[in-house]
Amino acid sequence: MLDESLLLLQETRAAWNVQFELGADHHLDETRFRQAVLACCQRHPLARARLSRSSEGESSYQWDVAGEVDRDPLQVVDCPDSAALEQLRAELYVPPISLERAPGFRVMLARRPAGDLVLLCASHIVADGVGALRLMQSITRAYRGEPDPPDPLPLSAARDLGSFLAPKTRGEKWARQLEGLRRVREALEPPSRIAAVGAADQEGFGFVFRTLEIGESTPGLVRRESGTTVNDVLVAALHRTVQAWNTKHDVPTGRVGVMMPVNIRPADRLWDVVSNLTSMVSVSTVDDDRADLATTVAAVAEQTRVMRRSDRAYGLYDLLEGTRKAPLAVKRAMPQLIHLTGDRFVDTAMLSNLGRVPETPTFGSQPASEPAELWFSPPCDPACAVSFGVITSDQRLSLVARYRHEQFDRDAAEDFTDLLISHVAQ
Repeated sequence: MLDESLLLLQETRAAWNVQFELGADHHLDETRFRQAVLACCQRHPLARARLSRSSEGESSYQWDVAGEVDRDPLQVVDCPDSAALEQLRAELYVPPISLERAPGFRVMLARRPAGDLVLLCASHIVADGVGALRLMQSITRAYRGEPDPPDPLPLSAARDLGSFLAPKTRGEKWARQLEGLRRVREALEPPSRIAAVGAADQEGFGFVFRTLEIGESTPGLVRRESGTTVNDVLVAALHRTVQAWNTKHDVPTGRVGVMMPVNIRPADRLWDVVSNLTSMVSVSTVDDDRADLATTVAAVAEQTRVMRRSDRAYGLYDLLEGTRKAPLAVKRAMPQLIHLTGDRFVDTAMLSNLGRVPETPTFGSQPASEPAELWFSPPCDPACAVSFGVITSDQRLSLVARYRHEQFDRDAAEDFTDLLISHVAQ
């Protein structure tokens, strides 16, 4: 059901593609790398899945898993400078990925003078951020000639949402329903939009890349209140960034909503399974919540505590369960209603934090030999026109801002990103 909801949303709004990139400090062997990509496809069933109408007729889709992929997902491209790399990203991440043929992802091997860069673009319908990481881990392990551990459950069991998302008690079900009503009530006040600066009348988006060492240079991340998380600080900083940016550009700011994807895999297999197992949670603040970073973090943490976050994330499952048997034509109409409401249910911005990766993918035999290039970003909606992707390896936090050209030019996007970092450094 999560796959279907994103598929229908993509049909009416924009492509939902996940960015994942990994740098090497040397040149990869093309033949060996291509074999590693194909081995990854054999390793993960959804990498060989094609989309088709189900036997039930017009009520749903289904995945047909083939024995082989239909197309070679790899391109090898010379990339002599940053301008060539920027063009390459536009060609890779902007177009939607057809799911009628497998695999549902594209890979580019960018040949750079100082070392290659692997760029993976995965349809979010096939793989969320964790799924994209898992694909890259399989590719790097195959390239190094090392075994890739099997997932703890068969794919069908791992994707059986009802087995671990259905409410266990009447109280839990009631709490989820209350969260659904809260979301509707909250949407009565439309979310504020980020002031557009240097906007261009063209489709597509650009990227800004930043790294932070978690330590004395980022006191907001390390000196936070007990019971709050790094993610709370990042989300709070984004709320305050929107406020400060809009004030600077004479645009009023009311309610700010940040879409926060939540990994709904059970705790004992958080990093397993190539699939779309993510639910969306909205975290909102009003003007009084954004007096300073500590106040904003407290307002965010109140909404992201485990129980509240779960009620909100699992509430999407309850909503989709209620529409499971509706005709496909009715389901297709639902994303149109989002636009007709003035995008009241579409947040101001998105921040997706994969967290600290338990095993960083690497092409070298010694991870220490790898340069600090590990990048991730989530999709970017036309209304929610700025998204941030965060991934942490050891003490290094990598942040990517993905922005639509209708929102920012490059200078504005860099300024907005640096403003976010300045709040984290408070």
